[in-house]
Amino acid sequence: MKKYISLICLFFSIAVMGGENRMAGVQALIERRVPWLKDKVSLELCPEQDGVETFTLSAKNGKITIQATGESAACMALNHYLEHYCHRSMSHMGDNLSPVDRLPEIGDPLTKRIELPMRYALNYCTFNYTMSFYQWEDWEHELDWMALHGVNLMLMPMGMEKVWQNTLRRFGCSDLQIRNFIPGPAYTAWWLMGNLEGWGGPVSQGFIDGQARMAKRILARMETLGIRPVLHGFYGMVSRSIRERHPDAVMPQGMWGFFERPDVLKPTGSMFRDMADVYYDEIKKNYGSDIRFFGGDLFHEGGLTGTLNVADCGLAVQNAMQRNFPGSTWVLQGWGGNPRAELLAK
Repeated sequence: MKKYISLICLFFSIAVMGGENRMAGVQALIERRVPWLKDKVSLELCPEQDGVETFTLSAKNGKITIQATGESAACMALNHYLEHYCHRSMSHMGDNLSPVDRLPEIGDPLTKRIELPMRYALNYCTFNYTMSFYQWEDWEHELDWMALHGVNLMLMPMGMEKVWQNTLRRFGCSDLQIRNFIPGPAYTAWWLMGNLEGWGGPVSQGFIDGQARMAKRILARMETLGIRPVLHGFYGMVSRSIRERHPDAVMPQGMWGFFERPDVLKPTGSMFRDMADVYYDEIKKNYGSDIRFFGGDLFHEGGLTGTLNVADCGLAVQNAMQRNFPGSTWVLQGWGGNPRAELLAK
């Protein structure tokens, strides 16, 4: 009997410690944004109800208890308490997070079910309209705001410069050709969407390395807050310099307004498969293998398909994702006729 009791206590201790570790990021957010609540909030992990995230708010003896199914739900609970009880808020236009004279009472425990399993933020354009020159302090504020407002899936195209540099090197591109492919920081979105290459460049090695360091820092913080990243996937976009050595492997994409587009690799060719595998290998080396969502829009706002079978292109893109990251999801942007029906056909 003593052995059974000891085992039960051990399992309970492990469960409690695991919950505390998972909530460490939420506790750190409290200390950053509302330090006056630092010693007044207890965070507890609880199981989901029928696969649905929930949180419960309660108060006793001047202390708040948040029971939540995970980090994201706990952050939402904190935000609910701040907004609805303390009349405090965090926003992009200024924060109103000053201490309250006395912690408001909650009354009966309040439970909320979070019915939407995916709560997504950002698209490629807003990334550059707003965040081109963000420093860590800006990103830290942005991520805290997203966590408080329930975002659990976020586009994160930072740091792809390093992935592309290493990929193209392995296919014989010179450093100058690579630097002429990578754009300056204000044009990342339109580069990754296949609209242009090299504009605002050539960039320095210091810039490429700095973007990679920032990406790792952002990803690490996102993990503590329960926010999954959408990294940029491989959909066949490639530097036009590849055309010089492999003219039969690519399909030129023509112009996007004033800009000449990058080429696209023909999806049925061996080079498409080979480069996709190298690209995803570089993502694993730089940013880890626990990535479940990838962006990337083929033939975005035009692009020349020529003799390509568009349905086969889509199939090749998704097959490459699944081969390298089994169970991953391709996240496509929807506007202006994108994505094409034939791209989704297979």
